[in-house]
Amino acid sequence: MKRGLQILAPLLVASLPLPALAQDDGAAQPAALGLDPANPQTTALPGGVTPAYHQPSTEQGDWRFDFHGFMTVPVRASFNKREAPLDGQSETTWHAPPIVPDYRDSFNYTGVVPQPYVKLLFSYGNSIVTGNISIEARSTYTGSSYFDPPSNPGITDAFLNFKLPEIAKDSLFQVNVGSFSNRYGTMGEYDEGRYGQPIIARTNAVGENIFAAFQLGELALMIEQGIGGLTDKTPVGVVPDGWNNFGDWNAGASWVNHLHAGLGYKGMATLGLHYMTAWSQDDRVSSSLADGRIDVLGADLRLTLGHFGHFYLGGSYTNADRSRTVGRVIEILNAPGGKGLMDNYLGPQSAGTGKLVTIGGQYDLSVGRLLRYPTPFAGDAPDIVVSLFGMLTNVESDDVTQAIDPTTGETFSLYDGVRKMKFGAEASYSFLAWLAASARFDHVNPNSENDKFRYTAISPRVIFRSGWNAHDQVVLQYTRFLYSDLTTVRSGYPPADDVSVFPDEDMISLSASMWW
Repeated sequence: MKRGLQILAPLLVASLPLPALAQDDGAAQPAALGLDPANPQTTALPGGVTPAYHQPSTEQGDWRFDFHGFMTVPVRASFNKREAPLDGQSETTWHAPPIVPDYRDSFNYTGVVPQPYVKLLFSYGNSIVTGNISIEARSTYTGSSYFDPPSNPGITDAFLNFKLPEIAKDSLFQVNVGSFSNRYGTMGEYDEGRYGQPIIARTNAVGENIFAAFQLGELALMIEQGIGGLTDKTPVGVVPDGWNNFGDWNAGASWVNHLHAGLGYKGMATLGLHYMTAWSQDDRVSSSLADGRIDVLGADLRLTLGHFGHFYLGGSYTNADRSRTVGRVIEILNAPGGKGLMDNYLGPQSAGTGKLVTIGGQYDLSVGRLLRYPTPFAGDAPDIVVSLFGMLTNVESDDVTQAIDPTTGETFSLYDGVRKMKFGAEASYSFLAWLAASARFDHVNPNSENDKFRYTAISPRVIFRSGWNAHDQVVLQYTRFLYSDLTTVRSGYPPADDVSVFPDEDMISLSASMWW
């Protein structure tokens, strides 16, 4: 009988209310037979530290939780005509996504076609350290015809931010450690600008980033350094497919190191200098491929001029040396790694070797703020906002492939010596608290060697919102595309340039956005 009770005791305990065990301070703690299922499934942390999940820190100070986010969810369609409709087929076709030459990783990208995007940012911390986690998606499953894993990556950033005590007088020190992106050369005052393409570079890495600022009278000296890498590489033999975002096993484990220095004046002007280098030295790629490297030099000037608006001008020089093996640890004009540079700028025969020189600028002005000066304007009355923007990229490549113009028979370069240019303007008039009107003009010429690739987009919009300074808006937009003879769009999966597909000339969209 005693032996039977010994065997049954654990089962009985598991079915009975848990007793409380006394702690050293006399407080009661529930007894348990196993680890709380809410606790992470991980090994012990170095140093003998055991995290106290669900319990406030004994040094909590001003510990707090924050939740921020941004979402824009559009429905959009472009229209065309069938050449020879059959019985039961309409002459007019509807396409979603729109069949137009506007792709985020290419120079053609203008951002005029609204893209679904959701980012949720969670943080917990105090005045010294904050943990940050973000969840991101570029599609919503409810409105999708199929599940596309690359457009729903899940957790994209996870890092700690440290605000260090003032080490020197009138100084600031911050350190990020973990997985995060850095963006340099953003043309907007508070965002990536009208084109959504940082003209210097973007990093995607796990590592560290240190920022220090020193106030020197009316001047501010800023210094920044970061280094990081990708935590893995596509395994050898993996077949590129949609579920793995067409993983490329010839892109090796990659690293990026970057240094920056800036000088600010009264918070009105900031001059920045940038150096970045990304490389891969991985023997798990094809034995015929060399170690790759991408070096970037950049400089930019930002003028925050109050009632005179915001002005940005920047330039970058990118030198890619056999960069085929460099992964997405760095993005140049949204083109990921060396393979992205080859696909969009340097050409398939370049082996990832070539140079880019990019210049870009943007100017934004609030007419209402200018006319009301010196009276402060909080945006709670009618206003007109005007933006001018443009970008130019010159390409030198080892790929000297020539093509023949089918309309003239003349040859022209596809990559080496090509100059790419785009410019545009936008004006918005807020005439009621809940209603505004906007119009945007874009012109893109992706190949100076043959102007027949260029196109123009004209986009009138009506904007609805809940108030003058609301954090929401609903935008109804129509875009008319004007094409030349050789304007090219992509088709297939993965998408690739397809000269047999004719782009659509008309697009309409309805998008809902909110930020908090």
